Amino acid sequence: MKKIVIAGRNDAGKSTILGEIYKGLKNKGYQPLAVGSGVQDEKPYLHKGIDVNYLHIAVPEPGWDVVEDIERVIRDVLNKIEEKNKLIIHARRALEDLNKVRSVLELGSLTQRDIPKPAELPNVFLIEAVGINDGYKSIESRELADILVTIIPANIKGEIILEAGNVLLDEADIIVVTKIDETPRDVTSTTVKMLKRIYPYKPIIPVVATQGVHMDLVTEEILKLMIDPLILIDKAEQHRDTKKH
Repeated sequence: MKKIVIAGRNDAGKSTILGEIYKGLKNKGYQPLAVGSGVQDEKPYLHKGIDVNYLHIAVPEPGWDVVEDIERVIRDVLNKIEEKNKLIIHARRALEDLNKVRSVLELGSLTQRDIPKPAELPNVFLIEAVGINDGYKSIESRELADILVTIIPANIKGEIILEAGNVLLDEADIIVVTKIDETPRDVTSTTVKMLKRIYPYKPIIPVVATQGVHMDLVTEEILKLMIDPLILIDKAEQHRDTKKH
């Protein structure tokens, strides 16, 4: 199952983006599991409409490998959902057997309404990379991610974008430019143009995440990569061929 990592600096809007991607994937028939990594609580995620049953916060101990800890959390959550589903199925079967006995004794049937239905297993993971970043230079996010979505605010300084060793920009599968509603138009335009010049074959999508503006485009790009993970390699090769001619 694909792991989609939402990475970027603090206050770039990662939680809001994650919530919007969660809703977008749900609308496309997926059931994401959202994982926050770092010292925070669940409330910001719940306010973004994420189902509490598909939300977990990973808080690693000092000195632990955060990537391994998140992968362990994912395994644990999946195991808990499967175990809970087994108990629900057993409870439903036990109630059916009990109702057969009650029917023979003419006692009437007991309802199953109080027994929840088995939960759908997650089929994609959304991970907010809090606590595993060093600005835009973290390699842990890339190691963890099948699809890396890097968040960059529109008002960020150009020298940061041009800085050598920008792993989260250089290795991003999708770059999302946030806070365009809070940034002067000329500044936003300069940031987007610079990113497109440096990364011409990557999707670079300006959004107003708090209003869901252009978030459908982000979801579409993620879905493309989930179906065909080589699509960006093809784009890069096409770009190189164009430059040769």
